Amino acid sequence: MTTAGGALKSVQLKGPKFLRHTPDGKPAGQVDLVSPEASPLPLATEVRASNGAAGAAALIPADASYEVVRSDAESAVLRTQAGGVTLVKTFALDPARYGLKVSYEVRSNTALSGHLVVIETGHGEESKGGMFSARAKPKESICQAGGKLERLAVGAKHPIWDGPGAASFAGIDEQYFLRASVVDPKLNATCHIEAQPSGALVARLEIPLSVAAGGSVSQSLTEFIGPKDVDELAAVAPELREAVDFGFWSVIASFLLAVMKFFYKVVPPHNWGVAIVLLTVTIKLVTFPLQHRSMKSMQEMQRIQPQLEEMKKKYAGDQQRQNLEQMKLFKEHGVNPMGSCLPMVIQMPVWFALYTTLGVSVELYNSVFIPGWLNDLTAPDPYYVLPIAMGITMIVTQMLTPTPMSNPSQKVIGYVMSGFFSLIMINLPSGLTLYIFTNNILSIAQQMYLRRTLKPPSAPPASGQTVAVSAKRA
Repeated sequence: MTTAGGALKSVQLKGPKFLRHTPDGKPAGQVDLVSPEASPLPLATEVRASNGAAGAAALIPADASYEVVRSDAESAVLRTQAGGVTLVKTFALDPARYGLKVSYEVRSNTALSGHLVVIETGHGEESKGGMFSARAKPKESICQAGGKLERLAVGAKHPIWDGPGAASFAGIDEQYFLRASVVDPKLNATCHIEAQPSGALVARLEIPLSVAAGGSVSQSLTEFIGPKDVDELAAVAPELREAVDFGFWSVIASFLLAVMKFFYKVVPPHNWGVAIVLLTVTIKLVTFPLQHRSMKSMQEMQRIQPQLEEMKKKYAGDQQRQNLEQMKLFKEHGVNPMGSCLPMVIQMPVWFALYTTLGVSVELYNSVFIPGWLNDLTAPDPYYVLPIAMGITMIVTQMLTPTPMSNPSQKVIGYVMSGFFSLIMINLPSGLTLYIFTNNILSIAQQMYLRRTLKPPSAPPASGQTVAVSAKRA
């Protein structure tokens, strides 16, 4: 807290969970939710008259100098005055939550009609990441008003947004953290957010103000400053839960996070890496019947390959008859020609949803799996061990996966894709790589079980044998 503007100068989150690190893994101090470049500082306040000329200075400016009326470990009272207007700001910390109660009392010697303007500021950078990177989401200004939630990042096509109705909250969103002022919609406050090219992020709440001559008016709001844990957000204000954005994959991502939370709480040693492994096992068990049927279908497809080759030769001049006979053969042997795509189709939504979860859920931020190696599951593997191991397991899976004997090039394509996928995973969160690696290990075990229970397919007949068979049938 500072008397220069009566604003927040620094807000640090305590504990090893909220320790920032340099790119090479060295500690870089606690998470501080106030940007030193921000101007004015967060929770700076203005008192403006609505009958003033356009562009007129505020009666109480954002950079006003305050005096300390009273302060202790959990509260502070600051006061400033100018031109017959007095503003008293009271800050009361909620030690049990990430909440700060902020009360405002405005006194005026003359009748005053205007606005109390509460300002949230931050500093962001234009996003330089992409789909194939970790922690690519930049800081954003955020506002919920008129039932709509809007975010603006530096570089946005439209860098200014005014809420369409009564505001609920406005502030600065920092991927895993949030600093926002929550206001009662009944006050009919409006919000205005900006993301300037210079990097400055601004979110303003304007609360209508009407003070009789010689009288005073009090308003209050709640400031949330902390991690974007859904439970912590809801404890301060239910509407803040919408600040956690799972995007398109929200249903699946919410389910994955709930399952991981369950395993983290009930399974020792209460490790998020273990929770991801157990999540993988759970997804594998749920999808086992479909995947097993798909693998059996691919195995059977390999078994009937000689008959398919013979059919192609027999009906070489009649593509329609060839397709019809193939479909009959597929139906007779219970083969789904698209079955080989099923395992990937099932897993892809889970991969995307888990990637989103790792980039949004603060529960996984700085989550240690193996100390000294995987110290943060939301960051890439610093030694590339997991991506390489995952690539090897993908190649082994390709070796065990049945493919048509007439098209061995599919194996080569699979090997190339495995290597390419490993390169992509180098820059992605290690938690996602851990999931795919564990899933591959389970798939290898499933394939080996299938190979033992089903007889291997016979080799295709030689061309001379095929002619003899056809002649005999003729």
